[in-house]
Amino acid sequence: MHLAHRYPGPCTTSQTNSRKSFWRLHECTTFTASGALAHNTKYWPQQRQRALSVARAANISTSQVSDLSFELDSRNGLKRIKYEPNGWYYWDWKWEGQTRKVHYVKAGRQGDPVVVLVHGYGASSYHWRYNVPALAEAGFQVYAVDLLGFGYSEKARVDYTNAEVWSSQVAAFVREVVGPAGAPVVLAGNSLGGYVSLATAATHGPELVRGVALLNGAGPFRDANGGKTPEQEEAEWADQSWWARTKRSIATSLKRGVMFFAFQRTKQPARIREVLQMVYVDHSSIDDDLVTSIEAPAQDPAASEVFFLVSHSTKGPPRYVDELLERLKVPLLLLWGDKDPWITPARAAKIQALYPAAVKVGLESGHCPHDDTPAETNKALLDWLGSLETPTSAGSGASVPTVPVSTSSSSTAGRSGM
Repeated sequence: MHLAHRYPGPCTTSQTNSRKSFWRLHECTTFTASGALAHNTKYWPQQRQRALSVARAANISTSQVSDLSFELDSRNGLKRIKYEPNGWYYWDWKWEGQTRKVHYVKAGRQGDPVVVLVHGYGASSYHWRYNVPALAEAGFQVYAVDLLGFGYSEKARVDYTNAEVWSSQVAAFVREVVGPAGAPVVLAGNSLGGYVSLATAATHGPELVRGVALLNGAGPFRDANGGKTPEQEEAEWADQSWWARTKRSIATSLKRGVMFFAFQRTKQPARIREVLQMVYVDHSSIDDDLVTSIEAPAQDPAASEVFFLVSHSTKGPPRYVDELLERLKVPLLLLWGDKDPWITPARAAKIQALYPAAVKVGLESGHCPHDDTPAETNKALLDWLGSLETPTSAGSGASVPTVPVSTSSSSTAGRSGM
């Protein structure tokens, strides 16, 4: 069994403590007739009727495992997604001859203009917990997708070099899950997700993407390569001499070992909270649900290998932000947390110099403005979305069932942490 396919969340065979469940994967999962891994309904009775696969087209299938509901955060008065350890929706992405399990969230009315949200490194679709309800209520159909290797999506042992797999994933997600009626879409991405969004828009064009919002977007610039010319970089990667291959092999082995031990500390709840406190302005936003949403996927048996693969390049040179901006043909929003110690406002200024048509909005926020200062982020994002032309392919806005709002409220004031 490929353990990386496991579904998060408890089953009736699990042993639990006050913090999380420990999965017995051999009992909680089973293979379907098509060879895909799914819940074993013997031990997942609550999923028996709910995980109904829906074939939208030939070889395209999605499934729902939990109802999406919202709750009111009494700390800031904002509506947000109620955390669900099983996730919400899954899509079978057929890519390079294999089927990969991809998780996503969706809300809003079918036929409304579509916004697709892409999380940053180590996060998940849940990181958009305050933005999904706000966008849906404002008249958008909104999706938040978990990148392969992160969140509830499969921890696939694949080549993540240059984020090519992720830009392919997002493009396929728009084509297959959102569907032709919803395209072109607006992509909004934070940090790594911003780089993926930019790469997707630049690679696949305005037929698929009509606008991009970078929230403290990451990605390499050409001037950070030590002054090497494109020809020099290509020559280095093309060098297949015995010595070059030996050096790469030794470096890879050392890096894998170092990153394995680093990951063991990185995935600890106390360390996750510590890192978030470094990059959030409002520390009260860092609650147990947020920490758990980052920690739980890191317990996957394949997570440490994915941690290495994501940071390891097997081909080059990189896809530079400069070159992606040269190919971009749609409106660009730079929605920046100006207090970010990692990706500073100087980066936004650099992007704007390369793409003068970009709109820059600075916020008194950190690296993740959408979760750190969600009210201000939602307002700025909605203002910019309102300035865009309405997509001609959008449908009539036929009503679909609205997302239920939980009567419970959420507050971090009384939580004791770990």
